[in-house]
Amino acid sequence: MKKPLLLLTALGLMLLSVRICSLADLCPPCECPDSNPKIMWCIGKKLKTVPENFPSDIQELFLQHNNISTILPTDFLSYSSGQHNVTPSVKAPWRHLLTLDLSHNHLTSIPTEALAALTQMNKLYLNGNQIASMSSDCLRSLTSLKELHLSSNRLQSLNPGAFTGLSSLQTLTLSLNQITTITTGVLNELDQLNLLQLNANLISVIQPGSLKGLKNLKQLYLRNNNIHFLTKGSLDGLGQLEVLSLSNNNICSVPEEALENLKALKDLYLNNNHITFLPGRFLPKFEKLVILDISNNEITNVPEDAFLGLTKLKRLDLSFNNLTTLPPTAFHELENLTVLNLYNNHIDSMPGLVLDGLTSLKELHLDNNRISHLPPEIFQKQFELKELQLDNNFLSSLPEAIFNNLINLKTLYLDNNQLESIPVTTFQSLGHLRELQLEQNNVTSLPESIFDGLTDLRILQLNHNHLSVLPHNVFEHLANLKELQLSNNFFSAFPLGIFKNLKKLKELHLDSNWFYTIEPTLFHDLQKLEELQLQFNHLLYLPPGVFFNLQKLKKLQLHNNHLSTVPPEIFAKQQNLQELHLDRNDISSLPVTVFQNLARLSLLHLNFNRLTNLSDGVLDSLVKLKQIHLYSNPWDCRCPSILYLSRWLRKNPNIVQGEVECPSDRSPVASEKNFASMPSRCSSATNPSSSHLQTLFSICCLLFLTIAFH
Repeated sequence: MKKPLLLLTALGLMLLSVRICSLADLCPPCECPDSNPKIMWCIGKKLKTVPENFPSDIQELFLQHNNISTILPTDFLSYSSGQHNVTPSVKAPWRHLLTLDLSHNHLTSIPTEALAALTQMNKLYLNGNQIASMSSDCLRSLTSLKELHLSSNRLQSLNPGAFTGLSSLQTLTLSLNQITTITTGVLNELDQLNLLQLNANLISVIQPGSLKGLKNLKQLYLRNNNIHFLTKGSLDGLGQLEVLSLSNNNICSVPEEALENLKALKDLYLNNNHITFLPGRFLPKFEKLVILDISNNEITNVPEDAFLGLTKLKRLDLSFNNLTTLPPTAFHELENLTVLNLYNNHIDSMPGLVLDGLTSLKELHLDNNRISHLPPEIFQKQFELKELQLDNNFLSSLPEAIFNNLINLKTLYLDNNQLESIPVTTFQSLGHLRELQLEQNNVTSLPESIFDGLTDLRILQLNHNHLSVLPHNVFEHLANLKELQLSNNFFSAFPLGIFKNLKKLKELHLDSNWFYTIEPTLFHDLQKLEELQLQFNHLLYLPPGVFFNLQKLKKLQLHNNHLSTVPPEIFAKQQNLQELHLDRNDISSLPVTVFQNLARLSLLHLNFNRLTNLSDGVLDSLVKLKQIHLYSNPWDCRCPSILYLSRWLRKNPNIVQGEVECPSDRSPVASEKNFASMPSRCSSATNPSSSHLQTLFSICCLLFLTIAFH
């Protein structure tokens, strides 16, 4: 009785291993996600062939980024896992496979025989291989295929019959090949095609009638080719086309005859060509046009009737051309336009009513032109405008009420002009403004109430001007300000309480000014401040409590000043500080407690100072330190006072940046030191009297300068 039972058990185990083994058992070297047992990932496994013994009910197979160069006719046959009438020794075709990704392998031809049985497949990825040609009928059996990806191969031509049988195909990508011509008949059978990508080939000719069979095509991309012109009939049959990209070619004029029957066109890209003029009354034929991009061409003028009737147009890009003027009525019928790009031209003036028809405009880019003045009425009907860029022009003044109607404006760029003064009411109506850029001008003074209406302002940039004083209440109404840039001006002091209402400020840039010291309470109201830049000033001394209220500070830059020391408790409240820059000063000593509360500091710059040693334990609190810069100091390696630094450097070699050397012999400070004999000057670890004298000298200089300035 035992023998038959054992035999039955063995037979059962054999059948179990053949008929109902788990998918995971069949996966190696691939991966089978538990969430979807019909998918197999064999990505980047260095496979040279398709793995064997996949179950035939797999629906998605991903074999991309391998080294497969050949697909055998039997590669997509396997033992049936679900049909009881098929014996285990017979392989069945993968009739359930819907997606096959063979991209980025080494295939040189279409594996016609291997694919023949995959009649239900609807997505095939062969991009990123080395396929040089497609024979006739090579995909004939794939009648259910909807997506075919052949980009990034070596195809030089498309032979007639290459796409025969693909009656369901909707997407065909052929970009990044070496195709030179689209010949008649090759695409005629693809009457369900919606998307055709032919970008980045060598196409110079599209034969008339070659796209005629694509009656349902909606998107055609031909950018980055070598097309000089399109002849009449080359785009015939594309009555449903909505998107046409001809950008980055060598087209010298708008191809009127080729485009004239594309009445369904919504997006037209002619950018990055060599078009020199726009034909009058041609573009208005495309009544459904939503996007028109003619940027990066050589257009010198715009006819008055170039855009008449394009009432559905939402985006017009004329940037990077050679425009010098605009007709007053050029945009009058573009009532739905939301974005107008005119930047990087040579426009020197704007007609007063040129924008009158643009009542839906949300973005206007006039930057990088030569505009020297603006008519007062230019923006009178742009109530919906949210972004206005006028930077990098030659504006020397602004009409007083020029922005009064821009009640929804959020971003205003006026930087890199020649503004010397700004009328007091210029910004009074901009209650929704979030960002105001006024840097790189010649502004010498600001009216006290200049920013009073900007209650929602987040960013204010006034750097690189000629400001030396500010009114006491100039920032009084900027309660939501988060970033204030005042660098590269001529400030040496501020009125007391100037920052008192900036409770939400996170960044303050005061670098590259003329500060010799900082008033002790200057920053007391900036309790949310995270970044403070004071570098490139003339600071001689820091009051002990100057940073006391800056408990959220993460980055402090004090480099390139004239500090000779820092008070022991100067950083006592900076528990959140992560970056501290004290380099390029005249610091000769550091109090032992100066860094004791900086437990989160990750970056410390002390390079290019006058440090000869460090007090014992001064760096011990910096437990999160990842980088420290100590080089270019006159470290005194002949005195025992160097021992603490030497030991610390040996203990923390991975965070030390640069070479920390003894100036006397250029040996590493970290090397072992022998102090059998010591110079007499080494009687104490530090020289307090010298340090105190330097501090006293700095304070005297400061007092002298203060008296001189007043």
